[in-house]
Amino acid sequence: MNAESTTLSPSISWPRELSIVFGAALFLAIASQISIPLQPVPLTFQSITVLLIGMALGPRLGGYAIALYLVAGSLGLPVFADFHAGFATFMGPTGGYLIGFLPAAVISGYLTQQHWKVTGALLGTFIIFGLGFAFLAQYLGTAQAWALGVKPFLISEPIKLMILCLFVK
Repeated sequence: MNAESTTLSPSISWPRELSIVFGAALFLAIASQISIPLQPVPLTFQSITVLLIGMALGPRLGGYAIALYLVAGSLGLPVFADFHAGFATFMGPTGGYLIGFLPAAVISGYLTQQHWKVTGALLGTFIIFGLGFAFLAQYLGTAQAWALGVKPFLISEPIKLMILCLFVK
């Protein structure tokens, strides 16, 4: 039995896997538009959806779904928060958060398979916000990056993580 089998049946066909990956990427694109427009980093459902995808689909399919989302956005499809798109988005103030999505999904998915879902959710969140903070600090300095890119989320993220861990088995 392979490691992926704890999340999805090993007998699942590649067309079904492909539709799961596309569906998850679409779900993330929709969740990205549910936004409270804080500046320079909006409060969205992106980070929690990234973790949900990784934890529910596992590291392989979850990673594929997030990679598809990131490629679609970089190629110009308006899937990022507030309908932003294009490769330049990765070079802007929110680029670090986007870059953190893929390792966060893969790691949270892997740790969930190992029955460490809370650790996976926390580590995934630290990856997203750590890379987001580091990138944003290049634009604003560390004090402003903390004040605008991390501090506003110190209440909302733990609440979202608790809810997530209740729903992922």
